[in-house]
Amino acid sequence: MPGFLGRFDDPYGITWRVANAVRRVDLARSARFLRAWLAPKAHRRPILIVGMPRSGTQLLFHVLRESPDLGAMPREGHDVWRQYHHPRRVGWRSDHVGPGQVAPGERRFVNAWFTSYTGDRRLIEKTADNVVRVAYLRELFPDAIFVVMKRNPCDALNSYINMWRQPQGRFRSYFVPVDLTIPGYPHRRRWCSTLIEGWRDLVAAPVPEIAFAQWLQYVNGIEEARGTVPAAQWIECHFEDLLTRPEATLGDLCRRLDVAVDPLVLAKLQELVRNPVNAMTPPGDEKWRSDNVEEVRALLPRIALHAPRLGYTVDPLTGACDWPTRREPNRA
Repeated sequence: MPGFLGRFDDPYGITWRVANAVRRVDLARSARFLRAWLAPKAHRRPILIVGMPRSGTQLLFHVLRESPDLGAMPREGHDVWRQYHHPRRVGWRSDHVGPGQVAPGERRFVNAWFTSYTGDRRLIEKTADNVVRVAYLRELFPDAIFVVMKRNPCDALNSYINMWRQPQGRFRSYFVPVDLTIPGYPHRRRWCSTLIEGWRDLVAAPVPEIAFAQWLQYVNGIEEARGTVPAAQWIECHFEDLLTRPEATLGDLCRRLDVAVDPLVLAKLQELVRNPVNAMTPPGDEKWRSDNVEEVRALLPRIALHAPRLGYTVDPLTGACDWPTRREPNRA
C-alpha cells in the first residue's frame, strides 16, 4: 500500500471504504435527497433507538421497521451523524455531541437525508451510540421518542469484548491518529465502536478495561438523558424481555410508540429471535459464563456498582442478575 494512504487508514479499511462507497451509489436516492433539500420538511415524532451496542438495538430496529407506517435507512446512521460531527472536527476528542452544536444548515441536511429514505413515512432510526448525543438529537428533533435498549450488563460486556476481538474487525469505527498498543490486539490504529471521552488514556489498556469504560459512558449517557427527556418521549426496554416475552413486550412498546402491531412486525420478531441479525453467536441469558467468564468476573464489583442505574441488580461475587420484569407473575 502506498505510504501516504497510511495516514488515512490501513489496507483493510481503505478496501472497505471504497467498496462501501460504490455500494451506496444510488442515483434515485440522490434525486430524492435533492428534492427533499429544496423543499424541506421536518420529521414528526421520529423514533430513535439508542443504547450500548450489542444490547439488542439491531434486533428491535429490524423488527419495527417492518411496520408499513415507518421508514428507515437500511443501516445505522453514522454517515449522517458524522457529516457535521466527525471526531476529526474536534481534534479526535470523541463521538460525544452536546447541546448547542447543531450547525448552520445541518437541520435541513439531516431532514432531507432521512426523507430520501423514508418518503412520507414516520422515521425510525437506530444508531446505538447516539446514546452519547441525546441532548444534541433533541435539538434536531424536539418531539423525538427515544427507545433505550438495555441488557444484562455482564452479557453486554461479554459481547463487547468479543466485538473488539472479532478477527476481521467487523465492528471497527475509526482509524485513529495514534498507535494502539492494546495487549493481544493486533490492529495498530483500528478503534472499535464508540470513540469515548478519554479514549487516549486507554490506548494501552486491556480489551475488558476498554469495554468497561465504554459501557460506563453509555450508562452515564442514559442516566443523564433520563433526567432531561420528558417521560412520554423516553422508553426503556430490557433485551431479555424481548427474548422471553416477545409478543407482550413488543405489544407494550408499540402501544407507547403509537405504532400498530402489524403481522409483519410480529413475524419479523419471531424470525429474529431465532436468527438474530449481525450477532456473533445466538442470543441467550448469561452467555458471559461460557465466553469470557474470568475477564467479566474480574469486573463484577464495578459492574454491580453501576448496574442499578440500568434497572439491573448484579451480585458482585456470583454475577447473578435480576431486573424487575423478570419476576412478573405472567412471565412465560
